[in-house]
Amino acid sequence: MSSTHSLHRHLLYAQQWSFLGSIFTPSEAGKYYSYVAGLSSITSMIAGASVSSMVQVVGLPGLLGIAALSLTCTLLLADWAYKIAENNGFDPSLELQERARQKQKHTDRSIKEEEESNNSLVSQIRNGITLFRKVPTLGALFIEALTFQSLSTILNTCFVTQLKDTIQNDGQRAAFTGNFYACVNGLSTIFQFLIMPILSRKVEAKVLWRAMPILPLLCGLLQVMPKTLFPESLAISSSSSTLYLIALSFLTAKTMDYSLRNILAEMAYVPLSFDARFKGKEIIAVFANRFGKSGMALILSALHFSSGGSIGLSGLTLAVTLGWFSSVVGLSKLIPTKDEAERLVNRRLKKKQ
Repeated sequence: MSSTHSLHRHLLYAQQWSFLGSIFTPSEAGKYYSYVAGLSSITSMIAGASVSSMVQVVGLPGLLGIAALSLTCTLLLADWAYKIAENNGFDPSLELQERARQKQKHTDRSIKEEEESNNSLVSQIRNGITLFRKVPTLGALFIEALTFQSLSTILNTCFVTQLKDTIQNDGQRAAFTGNFYACVNGLSTIFQFLIMPILSRKVEAKVLWRAMPILPLLCGLLQVMPKTLFPESLAISSSSSTLYLIALSFLTAKTMDYSLRNILAEMAYVPLSFDARFKGKEIIAVFANRFGKSGMALILSALHFSSGGSIGLSGLTLAVTLGWFSSVVGLSKLIPTKDEAERLVNRRLKKKQ
């Protein structure tokens, strides 16, 4: 049930961002994406803070009903947005329809045969592989998502394990976790509303991609450095100091993910084709994110059992961080400049007309 809900949530999330990527130009995306992400963070904070009080009033069944009602409102608003796009001539499906008409002129296959071919599992897999070969940016985004989700899983494991070893009291541990995620959401909101709009207008996206992993990489280096190199006054060898160091690494990664990485990834899709923006993003959102988390979880479980329950993750964290950094550098080489992205989008819009 939980995995199905997570899968559907990822699909809806990816499709909504794909719609925005189809109606915005790169300059408009750089201007508005951070505000959309910021409003999402604020509503998430409000919803999370109100759960405990709402449960006491309406109970768990009532809370599920409220969640279903909010999802219904989301679907109605999404349908309204598509109708507005259709009535004003910028419906993303127009691009697909035009391409289908062009394809029909150059093929002798019947519509029924084409639909059957496209609906078969083998054909879908073949089409997905062809799409990734045709658009190298999708492959780079897939690897980036895979490595980042692996890093996030390791940092989360390190954080939870060190927190349990350092703080024995359940209430204090819950309070520390709550304060941690409050800091993540607060910093992400500040970044999304105040910093990211300026950066997206003045700095090229490829530069932001390359700068993003630097701080998590520095935190990873601090974790593997011998504790004897630090002054004794810092007490870096104590469990509490280790907890704060790991929390800082996790905080950095989560804040970068919410406020910068997600926005840059969505902006990378804007100049791509219809299939890349919708089908390619679905593949990345479902498989890369899932494989990154579940694959690293399996690796950590294997290391845990093979070592008798005591494993040091600092070296693995640094190695995966370097892998993420390498994937980001490779991806940044495929990201077009603002002017190039504008030309690609304008060319696509002219074909619709």
